[in-house]
Amino acid sequence: MKNVLLTVIMLFFCAFAFGQGKYNFTIDLLHVADDKISVELVPPKLNKNEVVYNLPKIVPGTYSEDDFGRYIDNFETLDKNGQPLPVEKMGTNSWKISKAKKLGKIRYKVNDTFDDFGTGKKVFEPCGSNIQRDTNYLLNTHCFAGYFDGMKQMPFAFRVQHAENIYGSTALSDVDASATSDLFEVESYNRLVDSPLMYGVADTTTIMVGNSAVLISVYSPNKIVTAAYLAGKIDKLLQAQGAYLGGVLPVKKYAFLVYLNDKRGVSGAQGALEHSYSSVYFMPEGNDDNTVQFFMDVAAHEFFHILTPLNIHSEEIHYFDFNEPKMSKHLWLYEGTTEYHAHLVQEKYGLTSKEDFLQVLQQKITTSRQRYIDTLPFTVMSANCLDTYARQYGNVYEKGALIALCLDIKLLQLSAGKYGILNLISDLSKKYGKDQPFKDEALFAEIGKLTYPEIRIFLEKYVAGSQALPLEEIFAIVGVNFSPLVQDSTFTLGRISFELDTDQRQRISNLSNMNAFGKAMGYQVNDVILSLNGTVITASNLDAAILDLYKTAKVGEPMQMVVLRKNAAGEEEEVTLSAPMAKVPRKRVNVLEFDANASAEQVALRDSWLLEKK
Repeated sequence: MKNVLLTVIMLFFCAFAFGQGKYNFTIDLLHVADDKISVELVPPKLNKNEVVYNLPKIVPGTYSEDDFGRYIDNFETLDKNGQPLPVEKMGTNSWKISKAKKLGKIRYKVNDTFDDFGTGKKVFEPCGSNIQRDTNYLLNTHCFAGYFDGMKQMPFAFRVQHAENIYGSTALSDVDASATSDLFEVESYNRLVDSPLMYGVADTTTIMVGNSAVLISVYSPNKIVTAAYLAGKIDKLLQAQGAYLGGVLPVKKYAFLVYLNDKRGVSGAQGALEHSYSSVYFMPEGNDDNTVQFFMDVAAHEFFHILTPLNIHSEEIHYFDFNEPKMSKHLWLYEGTTEYHAHLVQEKYGLTSKEDFLQVLQQKITTSRQRYIDTLPFTVMSANCLDTYARQYGNVYEKGALIALCLDIKLLQLSAGKYGILNLISDLSKKYGKDQPFKDEALFAEIGKLTYPEIRIFLEKYVAGSQALPLEEIFAIVGVNFSPLVQDSTFTLGRISFELDTDQRQRISNLSNMNAFGKAMGYQVNDVILSLNGTVITASNLDAAILDLYKTAKVGEPMQMVVLRKNAAGEEEEVTLSAPMAKVPRKRVNVLEFDANASAEQVALRDSWLLEKK
C-alpha cells in the first residue's frame, strides 16, 4: 500500500513538474472577430525577473525576413491573480516582461497575413496565416506562438479550440479526444514551427506510400478541386517517390495542406513551403492539366524534404535562431539535391520522358547562367543569402540541382554505376540523422571519407570555389552532347508579353518587342485571351496551349486568337485576330541531346543514371 501511495505521489509531482516545464498555448477559433484570432499562453516556470518573449523574424525554408511580430495586437501580460504586469515592446518582434517570476498568462490577438494589403513587405502565403471565420484557417504556428529567450528547447503544447464541424489537418497527432478541442504536443519550438495546420470543413483523403500515411487536405473556395481528385493525380508520383526511396520512408505520417485561390494573393506569388513532415501550398483553383502538373512538380520537390534537411542538416539549422539567424553554407544539399530528386524520379518511373528530363536540365543551365552570378562560390552565396546575396537565392533550384546532377554522374562513374547521389544521401542520413547536426566546415571532408577523394576535390573546386561546373565533361560521361549554341528557326506568337489580370485572366501586357507576325495579328495591350486556335485559355494553361500549337503548326496556316477588347464605350467585346503562321530565326543555348553514337560504357552509365533499378 505504501508503495502504491508513493507511486501516486511521484506521478503527481512528475506531472506537475512537466506542466511547469512547458509552454501551453490556446488558439481560439470559436470567437474570431475582425479576422483576428485570440491567443493565450500559460508559460513554463520562469526563474528570472525579466524575460523577453519573441515572435520570429524569419523561419526556415523562406530565407525571407517577414517580422511576424507586426501582426500582433493587444499584447498583455497578467500575473497569476489576473493583474497586469509591466511589459515593454522592443522593436518589431519582441516584448520585455518585468516581474516575470509572477507571470501567469500572456494574451494577444493575431491578424492574418492573407489580408495584409498595406504598403509593407508581403508574406509569401504558404508561410503566412489565413483567418476566414467558419470557412478556412491556415495556421502556420510561427504566426501565433512565440518563445522566451533561451527557452526554445523544451516542450510546447498547442491547443486549438474550434467548432464541431471544423476539422484540423496536420502531420501532428491530436492527443485530445474532444470534438471541439485539439491538443498537439511537441518537444521544442523548432518542431512546433515545423508543424503547420489547416482548419476548415473537412475535404481530406489519405494515401499509403510504403510505410507512411500521406494526408491530402484541400480548401477550394468554389469546390472546383477536391482532395480525392488531387490524390488521384498525385498517387502515381508518390508511389514512384516511395519506390525511389526503397519503399521505406523516414516519416510515418506526412500532410499536404493545399489552399487553392480564386483571386491573386497579396504576395503575388504561387507555390509552397516545405516542412519536415508536411508542406503548405497556395495555388490557383483549377483542374486543368497545366495546373495539375505545376502542383505535381512542386509537390515532388517538397515531399523529398523528408530526406533533407529532416535527416541531414547543419548546426545552423538544428539550432536555428529565428530572430538573428546564421545561414548554412550548404543550400546545394537542402534545396539543390531535393530539386534534382524531384525531376529525376519522374523520369525514372515513367511519369515524364528522358527527353523531357533533358529539357528541364537545359532550362536550369540557361537560367543559372543568365540570371545569376556563375562565378559566385555556392557556399558563400548560401551563407549570405539573407543579405548580401539575397537576389542570388533562386539559384539553389537551378545551379543547386546541377551540382546534384554532377555529383550523381560522377559518383556513378567512380563506382561503375553502383553508387549515386541517393546512396550518398542515405549514408549521410545514417551517419547523422535528425538529432545530430553536422558542422558546416566539415561536411566536404566527411563526404570525401564516405565516397571518393575525387568527390571532395569536386566539391571544393566547384561548390566552394568559383569555377563553372564542368557540364560538358559531366554529360559526356553518360553520352549526352552539350551544345552551348544552336541556331535554327521556330514559330512565333509575335514576341508579346502576358500576365494575369485581377480576375485571373491572361491578358496581353506588353507589345514593345512585337515582331511582324504580332503586327499582322493586330494585338492591343490589355486584350484578354479567350482562346488560341480553339483551345480555351485559363489562368494556367497558356504555355501548354502554345507548345501544343507549335507541335502541329505549318507555315502559312492561319492562327486564330479570340480576345476580349474594350470598345469605345468601355465595354468588353469579343474580337477574333488571325494571321498566317510564320517562323523566325532563333538561337538556342545550352542544348542537350542524347548521343546516338555513345559507347557501350557511356550507355551503361546512362542507364544506371536514368533507368529504374530492378
